[in-house]
Order: sequence, then structure tokens, then C-alpha cells
Amino acid sequence: MISLLNILVFILSFLMLITFLVYFHELGHYLTARLFKVKVEKFSIGFGKPLFQWKSKNGTIWSLGRIPLGGYVKFFEIDNQKNDVVSHIKNDDKLFTTIPVFQRMLVVLAGPIFNFILTIFIFAILSFTLGSYKVESIVGTVVEGSPADKAGFLVGDKILSMDNVNVSDFNDLRRHVALRGDTDILTSIQRNEAKLKLTIMPERMFEKDLIGGISETAKIGIGLSEPLVITRLEYNFFEAIAYGYNELISSISMTGYYIGRVIKGEEDGKQLGSIIKIATISGKVAVDAINENTPMPIRLRELSIRLLTIGASLSVALGVANLMPIPMLDGGHLVYYGYEAIAGRPLSQKKQEIGFQLGLAILFTLFVVLTLNDISYVSSIFS
Repeated sequence: MISLLNILVFILSFLMLITFLVYFHELGHYLTARLFKVKVEKFSIGFGKPLFQWKSKNGTIWSLGRIPLGGYVKFFEIDNQKNDVVSHIKNDDKLFTTIPVFQRMLVVLAGPIFNFILTIFIFAILSFTLGSYKVESIVGTVVEGSPADKAGFLVGDKILSMDNVNVSDFNDLRRHVALRGDTDILTSIQRNEAKLKLTIMPERMFEKDLIGGISETAKIGIGLSEPLVITRLEYNFFEAIAYGYNELISSISMTGYYIGRVIKGEEDGKQLGSIIKIATISGKVAVDAINENTPMPIRLRELSIRLLTIGASLSVALGVANLMPIPMLDGGHLVYYGYEAIAGRPLSQKKQEIGFQLGLAILFTLFVVLTLNDISYVSSIFS
């Protein structure tokens, strides 16, 4: 039975998470614009009529909209505020359209960069406070007829690398394999005292994930040795920052690799999702944490850890998605400004409008496709 508490936890966890990520993204745009003394008319989290708003000393209106899905930074425009021209000059503020093109590019780029910084920061906090665990990639079982069996893996083999990527930690191995269904992987192993190279092709399969949804992944058909060989890792401040940075690079690499496979037709793109999938995952994880049979402080701690982990991953996704060269997204604006920097003049207004119309069509198509993916994923949880 679904309780009112579970519904509230589900909704609030999602809204808090998405609001925080959007706020940090837009804060990147805002702070960089103010660094270049660009006058910002409005900073809004959410759309529609504001639930509340206030005006800061520099004239920016800070607003929380009724529809808490997204946000924006609106720059001052003289044409729309003729009465403010005098104060605009007096305050030594600038129009966004009048600052050098490289500064405009930095303002646009700052949103995704802030998302990446947030990812590093979250992973650094988690590693600094909790540490992490390394599980040695030592083969304990080989499923008969599996890719590992066909490739010649034996019990006791220690898997060192795949495609020259260190996967001695099973967590890294699992992530590397998951996105490479039907793709040959050159694998380096240690068998007794000898080092060998084997080629393995993971097979695609569907399985339930941590929240019960059906997802496609790739497997090679091995089980780990028993007992597990686990090493607890602890980090000082600088090591935690390095850990966060490495997690960011790994996440960007995995995201880019998967999108590349989708573009090449090697994946169907069903692992991609939009706001519905984000809400489902964050809400389900929060509800599961709050319903654990443990004291409330422990449940709240687990809830915080899970939402922070999801938030770090979503922050990467938000940054990467906004860098896509589609008009209306940050990446599309960067393309326009890049043209202006090279050509010495901005793209004509007519061509920009055509680009924005094309971008709108692309985004609408993506929205429909991703929503269908989301519906399929959510329905699998209850199937």
C-alpha cells in the first residue's frame, strides 16, 4: 500500500534534487556574467508565475516559479527597459550583447562547467567522509556457454585491464563491460605467474536494476571469487578531490561513448531518459531508504548518500546534455559565438532564427523519444 509519507518523500526528493542541480547550473551563468559586469535582470528557478521573489541590491530579481522544472538567467535588455538606460550606464553595468565574444562564450560555458564542478565536489565529499572499496576482479565462477567461457577464462584468473583500461577493481570492470554489448574487448589477465591476453565479446541481456526497473546491459558471465578480496580505501582532502575528478572524467567518457554508439546505430538509445525517469529513480531510491528497518538517523543518512550519488551522476548528464550543439542549448549558443569569433561578425538574425526553429524541432523529437523510453522503463518496475 502506498502511504502518504512515501508519496511526499517521492515528490520532495525529486523536486529538491532537480532544483538544486538547475540552480547550480544557472548560478554558473549568473556569476560569470556578473564577473564581466553584465547586468542580469532576472534569475529564476522554475517557470510560470513566481511563488515568491525578491530584488537584490544590484537590481537582479531572484524568483522561484510555480513549475519547478528548469530555470533561466535573463540578461538586461535596453529595448525592454528604456527607463533604466540612465541607471544602466551609471552603475557601470554592461549589456550581454556588447561584451567581447569570448566573454559571452565563457558565460554560456559556465553552466555546464559548474555542473562538472558540482560532480567533483559531491564525489569528493562522499569519498572523504565514507571512503570507498576496491573489489579485486578475480574470477570465482565461469558460466557455461557464456562469453567468458567461450573466450577461455578460468577460475582464479585475475582480470587486469580491458582495452588498456585498468579494471582490476570489479566496479570499473562492470562499468566498462556494461556499454559494450556485441563488441570485442581485448582483455589482459594474470593466470598464476603468466600474463595473457584474451578477446571477449559481452552479450546483451535485460535485468532488473537496483530500483526494480528493467534495463539492458552487457555481461560476460563470470562470478567473483569467494570470499571477496576487498580493500577499503581512505582519502585525504587532496586525494578526495582527485577521486572526484576521476569519477567525473569516467562519467563523461561513459556518457560520450554511449551517445556515440547510439549515433552509429550500435545502441537503440533506450537507456537514455528524461524527467520522468529521473523522478522515478530519485523518488524510488528515497522511498526505499526511508522505509528501511533501521533507526531514523541511519535512514536519513542513507537517504542523503543515495540522493547525493544520484545528484552527482545527474549533474554530469545535465552538463553534457547542455553542451550538445543544438540551438537553444548552451552548446548551440557556443556554435553561434564560435562562428562569430572566426568570421568576425555574428550569424545573421534570420539564420539564427532558422537554427532555433530547427533546435526546437530536435528537442521536441528528443522529448517524445525519451518520454517513450521513460514510460517503458517505469512500467517495467510494476510488471
